[in-house]
Amino acid sequence: MSENVKKNDLGDLGCFNNCNSLASIPTLYFEINTKIGIDSSSDEYDKALQIGKYLRSTMKGGPGIGLSSQETLEKMLANKGGVCSDFSQIFNIFCFINNIKVKEWGCIDRFYKTQFGHSFNEIYSSDKQKWVAIDIHKGIVFTDNTGSPLSVVELFLTLRSGNHVNFTHYSDYVSPDHDRTPRVYAPYTIPFIISNNKNDVTDFYFEKYQNILSPILINSLILLRRKNHKFLFVMDDYKAKLRSK
Repeated sequence: MSENVKKNDLGDLGCFNNCNSLASIPTLYFEINTKIGIDSSSDEYDKALQIGKYLRSTMKGGPGIGLSSQETLEKMLANKGGVCSDFSQIFNIFCFINNIKVKEWGCIDRFYKTQFGHSFNEIYSSDKQKWVAIDIHKGIVFTDNTGSPLSVVELFLTLRSGNHVNFTHYSDYVSPDHDRTPRVYAPYTIPFIISNNKNDVTDFYFEKYQNILSPILINSLILLRRKNHKFLFVMDDYKAKLRSK
């Protein structure tokens, strides 16, 4: 499930848009998208912030969901749950249908006895000519001392070099667990891209088996049939980390 990738060779690697089709997206997403009121003339970065503001103003979040994209969105709209991975999942889709290139990232503190795992995103801005990190669940973006938004790699390089990163809230939402943010985004944190993230595959297996199998078993089935996504480590050699147990 895991691979090492050089951080200088990322480009569009892991881009959600490249392995999905609009035909696979549930109609509900298009219906909700009309309520967001996205300015079609805006840069992708501004559009992404508009999506993030809407999601965080209408969804309280809660326990993890991890179902098909249709059911995940339905439950989140009804305020019946939603953790970071659920927010990342639906954000991917809203970006996709608005022609915003998007990637999903994860990060962990360590490989053994992990204390936390977190999901967030990165979008491509045409105006800025770069990928920009955005955390929908926490409602924050990351900037350097000049106010310039950081890509995910820039974010963690800055943290590892000991330089200051600004965690900026882009909406009225502020996470009640704000002390956790600097623990998640820290010099020791290990980031990875979630690649081969095919929405139609996830939806197919969950819609077919969710009434007879647990989410863990469904994900195991996806893995056994080699339909799973991959974790691409871009700043750390995961094999070396595993050997250093």
